Amino acid sequence: MALLEVRALVKRFGGLVAVNDVDLDVEAGEIRGIIGPNGAGKTTLFNLISGALKPTSGTIRFDGKTVSGRKPSQIARAGLVRTFQRNAMFPTYSVLDNVMLARHTQKKANLFKAILGTDRKDEERNLLRAREIIGFLDLSEFADELARNLSHGHQRILGIANALAVEPKLIMLDEPVAGMNPTETAMVTGHLRRLRDEWNMTVILVEHDMRTVMETCDYISVLNFGEKLMEGDPGQVSRDRRVIEAYLGSEEIDL
Repeated sequence: MALLEVRALVKRFGGLVAVNDVDLDVEAGEIRGIIGPNGAGKTTLFNLISGALKPTSGTIRFDGKTVSGRKPSQIARAGLVRTFQRNAMFPTYSVLDNVMLARHTQKKANLFKAILGTDRKDEERNLLRAREIIGFLDLSEFADELARNLSHGHQRILGIANALAVEPKLIMLDEPVAGMNPTETAMVTGHLRRLRDEWNMTVILVEHDMRTVMETCDYISVLNFGEKLMEGDPGQVSRDRRVIEAYLGSEEIDL
């Protein structure tokens, strides 16, 4: 059984069918890319899976349980967490405090007990875990730096750290390398591969940078006009004539 199962998913906005009868299976420990031309339905699909939108019809199952139609906070607590194109952080707090706050606010920890010191053991465990997360993502040297002072690439990584703070099983990333230079892109994609290889994290990403998708993802699903056009490994996708025509109208995808 796949970790994420999407069946016959449909989303209509009046007369517009934004997502039409989409099936999707994502296995645990996989990096899955969702690609397609502008207007293909990628963001709508992300919004449906993460709970920001309710489907018109169809079902979404995560870790064996139906989550379609549930609130984003409920889906996040089930272990499916989404990051957004904007940097998901608390800009006036330090990197370490960001991750600690993410643990409290998203896991609904008792802030009053933490402030009063009556939940000291939990706080110690939270602090150890927060330091482990920022260490894994090579943010330790910035632990006391305000989030707003980080480079764009490190801010995006902090967004991933905040998502990891709630102990997800699957992270959905919306254009994780948007606006980055090649060095920052390599830094982020390197961390995504490490999350899969060392922490067995499952990742789904929507990304317009085709080189990043082809070099990072194990498997890619292609949407076009709200429907799943095809899916396969990067080699299969890059050679598929339907994908080439939908994307470029030319003979090959430039990698």
